[in-house]
Amino acid sequence: MSEPVKKRRYSSTIPRGQARTAILEAADGLFAERGFRGTSIEDIATAAGVARPTVFTAVGGKSVILEEVVDRALAGDEEPVPVSQRPWFRAMIEEPDPARMLHLHAANITRMYRRAGAVYCAVEAAADADADVAELWAALQRQRLAGAREVAAALVEKGELRAGYDQDAVADVLWSVATPMVYRRVIERGWSPERFEEWLGDLLCRLFLE
Repeated sequence: MSEPVKKRRYSSTIPRGQARTAILEAADGLFAERGFRGTSIEDIATAAGVARPTVFTAVGGKSVILEEVVDRALAGDEEPVPVSQRPWFRAMIEEPDPARMLHLHAANITRMYRRAGAVYCAVEAAADADADVAELWAALQRQRLAGAREVAAALVEKGELRAGYDQDAVADVLWSVATPMVYRRVIERGWSPERFEEWLGDLLCRLFLE
């Protein structure tokens, strides 16, 4: 009798650091295209060119991967620096002219949502079906509100607002209007990112400034 054939265990030859980047890039595209529930660990592994166990050792489970993908997309890289401490965010906050500040905010928002809009909406879509994703969604909303409040506080310091607006009202409007969901909707209607940026900057100036 012939000896049983031993199955060869597939293992990735990609270094761990490169595997992590490949996994996050693959997951970003898959989550954006198929959603969280429509994407499996096997899908991510195949698209990244790594073994299934490598996905877990290099990044983690699917909900952890989703969080990493969103953070990476919003910040623009994998450096452990919060958005609020990024040079482009600080430059907007410290801009002395309020109109110029609001246009810089619109530019920052547009850049972030070009990278993160699709996967951000994937988080929203899956939040009702997965407890971990629901926690991520809630955290993202808290972060976005904190950012809106920081922008509002900086704007108030630069000059008089239009009647009917105070710091809280500005933060509420920023949180409600400058969203990934609004960005995605107008892009679906055929707007370019540049048109969205111009519209948002103009809108915020008209709303808040005399």
